[in-house]
Amino acid sequence: MSTSFVRFLSRLLIVCMIGLPFQVHAGLIGTNDVVSAAQAVAARDTVATFMNRSDVAGQLQTLGLSAKDAQARVAALTDVEVAKLAGQIDSLPAGAD
Repeated sequence: MSTSFVRFLSRLLIVCMIGLPFQVHAGLIGTNDVVSAAQAVAARDTVATFMNRSDVAGQLQTLGLSAKDAQARVAALTDVEVAKLAGQIDSLPAGAD
């Protein structure tokens, strides 16, 4: 490279380093935040798996709600609502009846 270009680039970098503020903010993430986020993801996965079952989709169709609309409604739920719904799904009896 030519020396004039290197000098120009060096001067430009110096001006940028002096003129532009460097702000860095680091903080700790609490364990409760990490655990609640992981629980929210797990609850959403539980509800999504339940909604993707063929018998559930068939029942929703019978009630007049398409699977796509149901998934949109579930996506609009808050984390607390999804956690409550996932808890109800987990407490359902297992088996054919």
